[in-house]
Amino acid sequence: MEVEDVGDAVLTELYYRSLFQEVKEDEFGNALTFKMHDLVHDLARSVMEAKHGGTESNRTMMLGVPYDQLTVAFPIIRMRGTDQFSSFLSKCGSLRALIIRSTWWGEMFTELPHAISKLKHLRHVNLSGSDIVELPNSICDLWNLQILNLNDCDKLRSLPKGMRFLRNLRHLCLQGCWNLTHMPSGIGKLTCLRMLSMVVLSGKNSFQLSEMRDLNMLRGILIIRHLERIETKKDAKEACLIKKQSLRKLHLCWDSERTVQRYNDEEVLEALKPCPNLQFLHIEGFNSSSFPSWMSTVTKVAVDGSAAEYIVGARESTAADARSPSLKQLELMNMPNLKGMLGREVQGTTSTPRAFSQLQSLSCFNCPTLTLPLPRMPSLKELYVENCPNMAWASISNLTSLNSLKIKNIEGLSCLPKEMLQNLSLLESLQIRHVRDLRALPRSLASLTALKELIIWGCPMLKSLPEEVKRFPTLQVLDLRDFPNLTSLPNWFGDHLTSLQHLTLHKCPKLETLPSSIQMMTTFQSLTIGACDLLEPRCEEGGEEWHKIKHIHKLSKEINIFMY
Repeated sequence: MEVEDVGDAVLTELYYRSLFQEVKEDEFGNALTFKMHDLVHDLARSVMEAKHGGTESNRTMMLGVPYDQLTVAFPIIRMRGTDQFSSFLSKCGSLRALIIRSTWWGEMFTELPHAISKLKHLRHVNLSGSDIVELPNSICDLWNLQILNLNDCDKLRSLPKGMRFLRNLRHLCLQGCWNLTHMPSGIGKLTCLRMLSMVVLSGKNSFQLSEMRDLNMLRGILIIRHLERIETKKDAKEACLIKKQSLRKLHLCWDSERTVQRYNDEEVLEALKPCPNLQFLHIEGFNSSSFPSWMSTVTKVAVDGSAAEYIVGARESTAADARSPSLKQLELMNMPNLKGMLGREVQGTTSTPRAFSQLQSLSCFNCPTLTLPLPRMPSLKELYVENCPNMAWASISNLTSLNSLKIKNIEGLSCLPKEMLQNLSLLESLQIRHVRDLRALPRSLASLTALKELIIWGCPMLKSLPEEVKRFPTLQVLDLRDFPNLTSLPNWFGDHLTSLQHLTLHKCPKLETLPSSIQMMTTFQSLTIGACDLLEPRCEEGGEEWHKIKHIHKLSKEINIFMY
């Protein structure tokens, strides 16, 4: 069993025994942070102080930890200047872990002294979030070093040339080091590596993707930047990503401002096929017409800044038929050339493309040329469309399993097709935000008999609550914001919305009264009113509307700006 797996097992056991609490996990169930009970912290502190009272015996040192953070790493030392730091390190020959934190009230940590090389027993160095620009080559003398955490060192430009000598290194953490321009060759010799969170491709005398060939025990996340610098498909295939069975997240990045005018993106991406266990794939800057068929075997895929015209073309569609698709969540962002999910040659087929047969969530952001109809996706539960003005809205009616629909920031859309909502009998949440030219909602709105949440924000051309809303017997949440022309709510409000629990009214300056039937609504739990100048004073205790709402459990007149 790997030492990382042993650590996970210990953490789980301590959590089950309540020594650790409030464990926060990422989307794949990996523990990120946890808290310890105050009594457990005090006990750990007393044990540490008794066992490691002197400087020489200290095994862990944390520098500059914020005053309100509980920790069992002792001692916590605050110091200024490299000379003072170097002097102190010379007295800590037995140090096993060095964790440096810059405080918001002090100067940022920018330089690691050469004296670090004397700490031969160091296993863990954490400089994350510091302003360090480069590491001294003397850090490569720490043969026992297992963890080097440089996450979020956004000013770091390079790594020491002697990195290949850190033969016991297991974790090289580089997430957020966006100014790292190149990496030294020889990292492929660090065969103990279990975490290599980012690699940067550059010239022939620097790190090459082929060095990853034997690093098959890598786990967690891997970010590969500057893929446009790969010359051939063969070079990409030498990374052997398919053999890295423990990778869970993979980010593949092409630079949008290419210094090399080479466009072999499609064959490079095809060669970077990952293992079937991969759960999240992020593709950025990809410049080709469509994507390889293996993409549908990843659980979650996000594509950003791609020049692709289609997600699945004819060749990919045929290849995907022979595979077992696992794609459940797809995000498409900032794709100026995207025309449709399927290429024109496979449009109009009555069968569901296998690539999308398991898809449950689809998000489209800033895809201005997305015009082709959406294909049938029988498993799709969530659809989010933002800033896609030419969307084929009528094709949404084919998504009969849809549970949630969110439409946001659509310019020039004055009306939605009447048939758009007619087959969405399972829809429970409908959100329409900032569609400023929208004048009416479609008649098919009445077919949403399972709707529980209706949110309409920033549609100033709508003058009233649609009559079809009265046919929502299961509606629990109604949120109306930025309705400058709304003068009243309909009289049937309380008679038909018998399940309503939460009502929000914000920026409705002409709204003066509430319907009398609202006082008969026994399910009401909360009413929030904000920026409704005429209505708010009338809803004060003793005001003209008070008798209608005094039975409501929670009344509020404040709405946080960030919610809007």
